[in-house]
Amino acid sequence: FRDVAFYASVIASYIFGVGLFRRAELSYKEKALTGLFAPVVTACFLLSDYLTMLNPACRWIPALMLAFSWGIINSVGSEVTGTLIFVVTGAMTRFSNMIVDRISRTAGRKKIPKEAIMMSLSVIGGFWLGAGWSVWLHKNMPQLTNHGVFSIIGGIYGALFLYLDREQLGAWWSRKDGQLCEIDGDEVNCAEPE
Repeated sequence: FRDVAFYASVIASYIFGVGLFRRAELSYKEKALTGLFAPVVTACFLLSDYLTMLNPACRWIPALMLAFSWGIINSVGSEVTGTLIFVVTGAMTRFSNMIVDRISRTAGRKKIPKEAIMMSLSVIGGFWLGAGWSVWLHKNMPQLTNHGVFSIIGGIYGALFLYLDREQLGAWWSRKDGQLCEIDGDEVNCAEPE
């Protein structure tokens, strides 16, 4: 029963993170990331590592904090960047479809939208970079496996959230008139409206 309660709590915590992000997004619009979620996610990852270091047998609070944070992270991925960051297979599928559509007569040899291919390649590249970095860290700094890995991840996500919220500085997805691009089935559509 205790394990069932633990896993149900982890799922509930994840859902709470997703819901909280959605509520803040509706209420605060673009201010939600900078003003609230970058430090929240970073703090949850740091605290999770710290609590685990204090008491390695304690799994409830660190796991709930991580699940809550992953709910926010995945919401940011889908709602802000237009891609699910944890589903590399989706990016590979979109990339493959774009290539086949480009070389296939049946598909009309469609041009590959630069923004869409860059989004897919950034997810795929990020996956491989993360995997390679993890292998390198595990080989060269095995102590991070026990303590500190979530602190690093939390810091990276916190910085990434702040980076994503730089629209006022001229984000890559902005149109010439400063408006955000529409996210469509091909991920990003930055074409000028006709």
